[in-house]
Amino acid sequence: MEFIVQNWWYILLIGAFAYMMFKGGGCCGGGHNHTEHHRDNNKHGSELMNNQIEMVLDPECGMTINPETAIKQNIDGKVYYFCSEACRSNFLKKNQASL
Repeated sequence: MEFIVQNWWYILLIGAFAYMMFKGGGCCGGGHNHTEHHRDNNKHGSELMNNQIEMVLDPECGMTINPETAIKQNIDGKVYYFCSEACRSNFLKKNQASL
């Protein structure tokens, strides 16, 4: 019990990190849905239908993301998809000279 009292801050911090990783996942804050679920209004409300979406890769971190909810950047007619604003900014900084 003394260990918990003396180290409560570290235990709380580790618990918070574990919660964020399991809840959101991903390298950039997570919260991205890898599959989309929508209610089928013609059936009972509790039944879910899984829509298949072709996923894309974030060129900065390699995370697989939904192109419909991704952050988009059009550069010279090519669209790049990013999981977060941080990945988009890092990609632009690294590739500014070549783009």
